[in-house]
Amino acid sequence: MFLEEVTKEYRLIVNSALQERFESHSQLSEAAWKALLSGGKRIRPILTLLGCEAVSGSCSKALPAALAFELAHTASLIQDDIIDDSLLRHSEPTVHSKYGSTRAILVSDYLIFSMFSELARYERTKISKKQLAKIISLIANSAKMVAKGEFADILLSAKHEATEEEYFDMISLKTAPLFAAPIAAGVVVGGGRPRFVEHGYRFGHFFGIAFQIVDDVLDIVGNPGDMGKPKFKDVENHASNIVVIHAMSNSDQVIKNSIRSMIWKKDLSSNDSAKLISIFENSGALDHAIALAAKYCLIARNHIHGFPYSDAARRLEQITFALTSGLEQTVKRRLSGVSR
Repeated sequence: MFLEEVTKEYRLIVNSALQERFESHSQLSEAAWKALLSGGKRIRPILTLLGCEAVSGSCSKALPAALAFELAHTASLIQDDIIDDSLLRHSEPTVHSKYGSTRAILVSDYLIFSMFSELARYERTKISKKQLAKIISLIANSAKMVAKGEFADILLSAKHEATEEEYFDMISLKTAPLFAAPIAAGVVVGGGRPRFVEHGYRFGHFFGIAFQIVDDVLDIVGNPGDMGKPKFKDVENHASNIVVIHAMSNSDQVIKNSIRSMIWKKDLSSNDSAKLISIFENSGALDHAIALAAKYCLIARNHIHGFPYSDAARRLEQITFALTSGLEQTVKRRLSGVSR
C-alpha cells in the first residue's frame, strides 16, 4: 500500500478546505492557491488530523491547525525554490518562475499571515487558552528550527565533504520539526494528555527523518513524473544527501574526486547520472539509505504504541510502512534499467 492510498480520505478533507479559503478570491489569493496545488501529499496536515483523531475519536477540531501547518510548509517551499532557482515543483512552474521573485515573496508572506486567520477560527471552539498557546508555540518553534536548518544546509552545501552526523543534525532542524509539530498540535487540539503529545512529537520527528532519507534516495533513482522534478535536482543544488555522504565516506580518493567533479556540475549529463548511480550502488550507499529509512520508521512506530489503540493510530502505523514499501522496488527497477 502506498502513502497516497493510506491518506486519501484525509487529503480530500485538507484539499477541500484549502480550495474554499483560497481559490479565486483575489489575484494574490489565486496565486497562493496555485502554489498550494503544487504542495504534494499533504502529509503534514494529515498528521495533525490523525493526531487529533487518535486521542479524541474525531479529526474535525484539528482542521484549522492542520491548514496552518500546510500554509507554513508551502510558504517554505516557495522560499526554497527561490533559493535553489528551481523552475518546477511537482511538474508545475514554481511561483517565482511564473510571477517573479518579488511576487513570490509576497505570496509566501500571504500564506504565512493566513496561518493566523486559521488559528483565529479557534475563537468559536471550546479549546482552552493553554491549548491554543501550545499550538502557536509548536508552529513558531518549528518554523524557527526549519529556518536554522535551512541555514545549516546552505553552510553544508559549501563543504566538499559533510559527515552523517552533520547531515542528521541538519535534517533534525530543517525537515523533522514540520512533521513533529503538526501531529503534536493535533494531539493538543484533541485534548490528549502531555505524554500523548510527547509521543506524537517523537513519532513525527523520526518519521520526518525517514521521509527526508526516502526523498534523498528518490532524488537519485526516482521517476521524475512521480516526483515532479528532475532526478539529481537536489544533488545539483548541492543540498546535503545521505546517499552522497555515505558514498563519499566509504570510497577511495579517486572515487571521491569523481563524485565531486560530477555533483558540482550545474547540469548532469545522462552519462554522469549513470556513473553516479553505479558508484552509489557499488559503495553500498543506496542500501545504507534504505536501511536507515526503515530504522527511523521503526523508531517512529514504537511511539505510536504510546497512543490509545484506535483506527487513527493504526493509520499512523500504516503511513510508516507505506513510506518505505515501494522504495526497495524503485531502487531495484532503476538499477536494472527498468523505468516506472
